[in-house]
This record gives sequence, C-alpha cells and structure tokens, in this order.
Amino acid sequence: MNNQEVLQECCRQIALRMGWGHSGDWQRGDFETLSARIQEETGVLLSVSTLKRVWGKVKYDSMPSITTLNTLARFAGHAGWRELKQQLSGSDPDEKEIPVAGAPLRRKPLIWAAVLLLVILAGWQGMRWLKGQPVRHKGAFSFSMEPLAKGIPNSVVFHYDAGAAGGDSVFIQQSWDPKRRFPVPSNGKVYTSIYYYPGHFKAKLVVGRDIVQEQDLIIPSEGWLTAVEQEPVPVYYPASETIRDGVLRLTPQQLAARNIAMQPKPPLVKMFYIDHMKGLSADDFILETELRSEYIQGSAVCGGIRIVIHGTVGAYIIPLAKPGCVGDMALMVGDTMFVAMGTDLSGLGCEVSEWVKVRCEVKGRDARIFVNGKEAFHYQYVKPAGDLAGISYRFDGTGAVNSVRFSTTDGAVVFSEEF
Repeated sequence: MNNQEVLQECCRQIALRMGWGHSGDWQRGDFETLSARIQEETGVLLSVSTLKRVWGKVKYDSMPSITTLNTLARFAGHAGWRELKQQLSGSDPDEKEIPVAGAPLRRKPLIWAAVLLLVILAGWQGMRWLKGQPVRHKGAFSFSMEPLAKGIPNSVVFHYDAGAAGGDSVFIQQSWDPKRRFPVPSNGKVYTSIYYYPGHFKAKLVVGRDIVQEQDLIIPSEGWLTAVEQEPVPVYYPASETIRDGVLRLTPQQLAARNIAMQPKPPLVKMFYIDHMKGLSADDFILETELRSEYIQGSAVCGGIRIVIHGTVGAYIIPLAKPGCVGDMALMVGDTMFVAMGTDLSGLGCEVSEWVKVRCEVKGRDARIFVNGKEAFHYQYVKPAGDLAGISYRFDGTGAVNSVRFSTTDGAVVFSEEF
C-alpha cells in the first residue's frame, strides 16, 4: 500500500471505532468530538480543520505531517504510522478491525499483542528521554480548584504548581472540550476561569501534550435554569420566568422579548437541573420524564429534542424527533455513541408536538430506553458512568417539560419534580 491507501485504511478503522457510520455524513460537531477524543487518549490536539482535510471534507493535496499520521495511527489502535504501514503490507486489513458496539474482537494472538504493547511503551518512554522530553510524573504537579459563587455564571479559581514542566507549555482546560484550553505561566500559581453553563466537568492541568492532573468539578444549576445558547454568554431565564401552570416552558414570546429570532435558524434552548443526586449511581437508576416540542416550523420542522442524563464519568443523550427525521439522530449510552446511519434508532421517532413519555432504565450498565411505553433501544455498555449529576433538556426552538423523576432500580424515588 502507498501512503494515501494506508491513510484511508487508518481513517476507516477510526470510523469503525467511533461507530458513527459513513464518514461522508459526518458534520462539524462529529469532528469536534473526534478531536476531543483523540486528545483525551493521545495527548495530541488535532484541530477540526486538520481532521476535515484528512477525511477529504476540505481539498488538500499534500499528506498530513508525520505528527498527525502518528497520532491517527495511535488512536486507531497501532503503535504509530510506521508500524501501521508494516502491518498492512501483505496482510488483510479486515483482520485488524477495531470493534464497535456489539462487534466481536478479531486480532492476531493476544499474547503477542500484549508483549508488543509492553515493548512499545518501553520504547516510547525511552524515545522521550532521548529527545529531552521528560516522562511526566503526576506527583510532581499539583492542581486544585475553588468555585467563587453559587449558580451560573460561576468563576473558578484554579491553584496549580507546574514548576516541573521545565520549558514546556502549560495549560488549564475547563473540560473535555479542547476549545476550553487556556495557556498559563509555568511558574504561575493561580488562574481564574469562568463557566457559563452548569454541569459536571473534569478540569485538567496539561503540560506539553500530557494531562498531568485532573479534578472533578460540579457547577450546580441551583434549581431549574434555562439558557439560550449563544457565544460567548448565553441568555438566561430563571425558574420564576419558566415554571407556570405545572410545566417548565420557554415560549417564543419570551424569546422575542429578548430579541432572539426563531428563523432562519431556531435557537438552542437548554433547561438544566444539575446537582448531586444523593449518591445515585449512573449505572443503576430509572428516569421517567414527560416532555414535548412546542416549535415545529421552518428549519425547526423536525422538533428536535435531546435529553441529557449527566454522569460524573459517562452520559446518556436520548434524542427525539418526528419519525421522518430519525435519519439525523445520534444516541449516546454510557461510553458509546450510535448514529442512525449505522443503527436502528426508529423507535426514538414520535409525534414530539404531543406529550411524550420517556423511561430510561439502567441496571448494572444494561440500559433500556422506552418511548411511550415501547422499548426503543437496548444496549449493555462496559465502562462505568459514575454517579448521577443531574439532567438537562435541549430543544431546537422551544419546548416544555411536564415531569421528571429519578428512582433506584428497586423503585425508591430519589428526585421528583412535577413543577
């Protein structure tokens, strides 16, 4: 294989791993998520524009840099670009598929793979030493934080010690999103950052390409909070303006009063309740909620809704839309993303203009999602999702929530809201 053919095979393996279907249908948000996932696992930030060039979304005739090629190969499950080329020479690429949800793992003898991994890790450490790049010892760095207020917006003071960084760059990253990474002085001690949305975040101290420290941070919503997405600061609506007549709702009239246009592109309305759920596990719980879209016209014709159940490690993103719009859906369960191009998500299509009852049951990481009493999706995930940290609703345009209830798997109610 030539370099271009090896790159195409590497991209194919990454697409299989992500489980998002054919890459020709990927949107900018998919590449943003891929960029974050690559950085989480390899420590290297590949920009969205770089990834779009690699996948042919942007015309670019040259091969990517060797750093980009090595990073992509590592994320695909190989030691690096050279090793990937060697493995593909005279071999069947299908023998090295990276599994997606439900697919069997097919690899050459596992013992040899384990031995090879140990050799690679040892070599990687040695190469870093030869190049003058020190191996990071997390104990050489300190990182802590202190929120300054309750609710949103909220500034957080980060205290850090990165004196062991030497001449490497130092960054503080608010969450998984690499766009929220900010440079700080290596000899500094304090950095203050502002959070505009509630949620659970894993803030990071980054030295060079290495994440050397992480801290869990929950920014509570202090009850129900509605925010209309815009950059850099959202438009907020407190519960006193959105809860009435037993329903949590934001109307087009309320948006118009703040000069927020509904067309040609409808606003993204987010409704949050973020707080510790009394130790309720995100791997064992029952959610019951009733909701509907209240703006289905123009470019919001699908009435798109996303229910996000926040865990301290994983998350659940449950999409709803009119049946004819299912083909544009993406569902997340624990640690796995599913897209309609490669998964049957038809059970999540419904008449969203009417009240829709959604039930999510998770027992021992075995997740079942029901829509109006019918099972719409079932999947057993692997990695733990942590503790429950709350729930949020996303509406394309406007919508309403009638009720929400979290229970243990034996039926004990932990949180209930009838508005």
